[in-house]
Amino acid sequence: MKIWGIDLSVIIVALVTAYIGYQFNLRSKKRETFLKELGASYNEIYSPMFEQLSLIIETEEKSEKLRMIGIFVQEYSNKDSKIRLIASSFILDYFHKLKRVYFKYIQEENRVNERELLEMVNGLYSMIEDEYWNAHDIIYEDHKQFISDTFSNPFFVILSNIFRIVYHFSVFVFWISVVILYFTITQLISPVEWFPKWWNITNAFLFILLAIMFMGIMMMFKEILIKKNRRESKFVKNLKKKIKRFFVKVSNGEERTS
Repeated sequence: MKIWGIDLSVIIVALVTAYIGYQFNLRSKKRETFLKELGASYNEIYSPMFEQLSLIIETEEKSEKLRMIGIFVQEYSNKDSKIRLIASSFILDYFHKLKRVYFKYIQEENRVNERELLEMVNGLYSMIEDEYWNAHDIIYEDHKQFISDTFSNPFFVILSNIFRIVYHFSVFVFWISVVILYFTITQLISPVEWFPKWWNITNAFLFILLAIMFMGIMMMFKEILIKKNRRESKFVKNLKKKIKRFFVKVSNGEERTS
């Protein structure tokens, strides 16, 4: 089948290629913008705010803690503050609520207002801590990999690069299988002459299943082989603590029994 003298398959391939190229370019630009904005937030707000809040949380003397909270709120409330660089609207709104709670405490210093203020500071610390470490992990994600590539055997570096190519190829195959499945379903609804007679919906589903398996295996190897500069997640930390407490209880129980 031809449109304006051009084979339809050529037009489809050109459109798909253009779309993939557009999406890749758009994604690259968005990531570049994201990393630039994240770097600014990390340097200008997350890092200094996290350090200040850490000191506040570590301070045990209540009067000193409240004094430090006052300095903190005043610093990030003035017109030159970089508080706007907080990416999360929820955290930004939370800070403004904290500010209102602080001024309420200043107007009426009592235990209720004090407790509310301290609880909100603890909440803000928890959120800023997550933002700080998440930003750090993203910005320096490839730190360990670059160091490994620099000091590793060149042969292993080449193998690692080949693996990256294969991984990206698996992702490409997956999306191709999705496109093929789409056109296969379209063929069932509105048949076209250029579509291969031997190809059917069973083959399309089998192809996408194999593509998913291939990509899944590559993702598994990626997690094992690619070195990422990431901290231990809170889930893993909490899980380790629970396991440790469990074994402590078990050992204590055995000691009492004996």
